[in-house]
Amino acid sequence: MKISITAATIAGALLVSNSVYAADPVSLVAKSSLMETGTAAADEMNRAMGGQRDAVKRMEIYAKHEFSPALRPKLKAVFGNERPFPVVRSAGPKGQVIYTSKLMPHAYLDENGTAFSWSELNSRSVANKAGTALDTKMSMPSLSVVGTATAAMLENLSGDFKETRGPGGIWYGDFKAKLGSLVIREADAGGVDLKERVRFEDLACYTGINRRGTKVDVVYGSSIQSIRFGGERVDRANLAIRVVNLPAQAMADVEKELDKVQHSGLPDDAQMLVMTKSMLGFAKSLLIKGVSIMVDDISASYRGNTASIKGRIDFDKLVQADLTSPTEFANKIIARLDVRVPVAMVNDVSRAVAIRQVDASAPNAAEQVETAAKNMAAVVLGKLVNEGFVLVDKGELRSTFELKNGKVTFNGKSAAVPGVPAPAAAAPAP
Repeated sequence: MKISITAATIAGALLVSNSVYAADPVSLVAKSSLMETGTAAADEMNRAMGGQRDAVKRMEIYAKHEFSPALRPKLKAVFGNERPFPVVRSAGPKGQVIYTSKLMPHAYLDENGTAFSWSELNSRSVANKAGTALDTKMSMPSLSVVGTATAAMLENLSGDFKETRGPGGIWYGDFKAKLGSLVIREADAGGVDLKERVRFEDLACYTGINRRGTKVDVVYGSSIQSIRFGGERVDRANLAIRVVNLPAQAMADVEKELDKVQHSGLPDDAQMLVMTKSMLGFAKSLLIKGVSIMVDDISASYRGNTASIKGRIDFDKLVQADLTSPTEFANKIIARLDVRVPVAMVNDVSRAVAIRQVDASAPNAAEQVETAAKNMAAVVLGKLVNEGFVLVDKGELRSTFELKNGKVTFNGKSAAVPGVPAPAAAAPAP
């Protein structure tokens, strides 16, 4: 779906912007027949699409497409079908067109020793005849990937796309995905039995692309209701970020460029290299044109207490030359983040660390744990509060992180951060 391509482009561009000074990326992918076959099928479909951007016409092309004779046996071996995800067209109410598709349950052992197994994947898309609006729902009960030392099990996957094509061919709208659970299992060093290491429950993510005149806002959000690991549990981990004031024309330009690369006939690794460079250029242009990052919520709860970060990051009149100098680039960043951490959470975390440091078989183990936990919490709280980096208010540690003109402060107190210039008298950052 186009919305996912555009959102991935923006996300990738912003991530790449954090490595402006890095060398060219190198793709390191283990040999996999599943990946190779899937990539070959996608390449054939891209060529068949011929750059078509109309949603309905793309569906029509896919519904009629027959894969090449050389690829069909590979698809049969990997997916159990020469046309693993066939599309069926039917007429809908009020001039709508309905496309349904299904990936049948299958199990496949890859040549690299990884076993894949999935249940039935269902998809239903409703489009208007103009090909400018598309509403898609997808679901899959389970998917498992089992390697020699690691395994992942996903249950109750679902997705909901609502998209409308706007000027420049950009698809605006919302994408929501949910996952009932994700379990990661690993074997101990030298062992063969896979043991549960971490369990995520009730995961959800959201991406929205919304146009405001000549500007575009992109919203990212994710939440996890429970994370279990090593006998501990973290509840309600949230992330909500908005990227605002993106030039709509710049988005249209980069999407056309990426489409051009996908239909260039270049090898996959060459395509990836060109696309990464394009996203890097896109990221630079966004920063120069005044994009802002709004941190609406980064938070997590542990044993009933919640720590959070909120704020925003701006870039003050960046020019191209600033992007070649880490110092000048840092001088143009304006960031303000408010941090809140309950004192009770510091005590709970200190106790959890102490439990792992004390021999449970010792006669006075419980006493040792309490003493160690109190000492750790006292050191952390004492240092931060006494040096003025945080304030204590109503049982909560509060601090405001600011970066402006290349200077870092916590609650107005200057601090030295590696890689960021600061006054000579600044204290080390907490």
